Amino acid sequence: MKLAAIVVLLLSAAAQAAPAPAGRPNIVFVLIDDAGFGDLGPYGSEIATPNIDQIAQAGVRLTNFHTASTCEATRVMLQSGVDNHRAGAGTLQVAMAESQKGRPGYEGHLSDQAHSLGQLLKDGGYSTYYAGKWNLGFGLERSPGARGWDRYISLELTGADNFEAKVYAPFNTEAIWWEDGRRATLPKDFYSSRTYVDKLIGYIDQGRSQGKPFMAMLALQAVHSPLQAPAADIAKYLGRYQAGWDSLRQQRYQRQVELGLMPAGLSLPQASARRPWESLSTAQRREFARKMAVFAAMLDNADQQIGRLREHLRRSGELDNTVFIVMSDNGADGFDLSQLNLPFRLWYRANFALGFEQMGGPGSYVHYGQDWAEVSNTPLAGFKGTSAGGGMRVPFIISHPSRLKPGGSSAAFAYATDFLPTILDIAGIAQPSDEYRGKKLHRPTGQSLMPHLEGRTPSVHGPDQAIGFESTGGQALIRGDYKLMRNGAPYSDNRWKLYRLSDDPTEARDLSNQEPALMKTLLAEVEAYNQRVGVVMPEPGYNPLRQVLVNNWPVLVQQLWPLLLVASLALASLVWLGLRLWRRSAAR
Repeated sequence: MKLAAIVVLLLSAAAQAAPAPAGRPNIVFVLIDDAGFGDLGPYGSEIATPNIDQIAQAGVRLTNFHTASTCEATRVMLQSGVDNHRAGAGTLQVAMAESQKGRPGYEGHLSDQAHSLGQLLKDGGYSTYYAGKWNLGFGLERSPGARGWDRYISLELTGADNFEAKVYAPFNTEAIWWEDGRRATLPKDFYSSRTYVDKLIGYIDQGRSQGKPFMAMLALQAVHSPLQAPAADIAKYLGRYQAGWDSLRQQRYQRQVELGLMPAGLSLPQASARRPWESLSTAQRREFARKMAVFAAMLDNADQQIGRLREHLRRSGELDNTVFIVMSDNGADGFDLSQLNLPFRLWYRANFALGFEQMGGPGSYVHYGQDWAEVSNTPLAGFKGTSAGGGMRVPFIISHPSRLKPGGSSAAFAYATDFLPTILDIAGIAQPSDEYRGKKLHRPTGQSLMPHLEGRTPSVHGPDQAIGFESTGGQALIRGDYKLMRNGAPYSDNRWKLYRLSDDPTEARDLSNQEPALMKTLLAEVEAYNQRVGVVMPEPGYNPLRQVLVNNWPVLVQQLWPLLLVASLALASLVWLGLRLWRRSAAR
């Protein structure tokens, strides 16, 4: 019986891992970090992205593609095809609530019970290459190589400096990259976007003799903070943003209307803390205009590196047989960690140059702020970390030379869990079951985009299929045209709101009081989703920004102890001096 069982198991694994028919395309997946819906040229941006423009012209733009509102949750869904709670990233690790610590689904790495995109492609006959931010587990045992990627260089953290091996926030004591089974040493001329493309080109060239198609994932640090770019790229944009965010946002929206991406007549939502550009002083306008110039330069440079990769594939004769997918992992980030609270301000002053002249260069820290983030998310409401459109609705572009007509667009709703089934469809690899390599794994829940994009189905998901999301206490559920959502502190009042996205993409008209029966039905769907995937809600009073300080206080103390010691001694001296003066006064 044991021998028979082993034979059956081996045959089953062989069938699951069997390569699909020959002639399959190469696949290049570009994941941009923290770009908003309106940041890329094909979505109305003024930033020069000619290479991404070419991909859009050769393929299809999606205008209703949703991710998680935070990077970790999106990345595990892209890699696994299942909800972030089932894939091991139920929340943002640095802001994890006390109620969630140690609970299933909140492990902070790509779950051992989830499939892996790299492993599925590798078993299906592809060479697999990864370069960039990983953010799916610490240590070599949780690196891309442990999940099926043949060659890789990976930043294990949520982000890092772009010019050197340096942490960008007081979440860790060192920035760590792994490369092909060992700790990576960064080149002397390291710049994240350029170096990652250099690595992918090398992997592709060195693997060509194997005669297999390749899957290459470029997980850029751009445009995650710190915003940094080569000086020549920054110089291109120094005079571009002096008119301010009010004007630029309107310009981007008008281009979106002209491109047919958004309906005319929308009132652009505004955050409560938003400042009119005209209310700023001359010095403030100069500072913020430069910050946005650095953001634009960083995205421009990322596009240049994408173009360099495409040109290399063209010269090798592989470009016409290569699928390109470009997307952002979530919406634009409106929260500047360097201004979070006093301990964080002290940490950034101790570790980065914050002056105007250094802005964007090596050693500097730049975040462009909430007002420019609203421009990035044009015309949507909210930011990264919220379940509003500005947190979850992102650009998504796909070109497939042999299967998709050029220049198309789709307003059909799609979700991050649809990515893995789409890649497998493109690669000609069967969708995996819940038994794989002798292990019980979560079966992917998404749908391939290809039947819809090829015109064979009217949508990706049926009108009655409900898809839920939760992270850091923010929740959303989308079914058909409707979206139910709520956010807690500091973003909102934790009240459920209902929107019809088909005619209200900016989520301006709350229908919760007008549709009580639908509200009841969708709230029941939310509860079913929570139970199904194992959502653990944060404790009452939870605030993710405050929790960031609580969770990372040990790192802050470790890195700031000299400053804290000096401050403590100074305070003790003041107290001693005050007591001495008081005693003298009392003695008189």
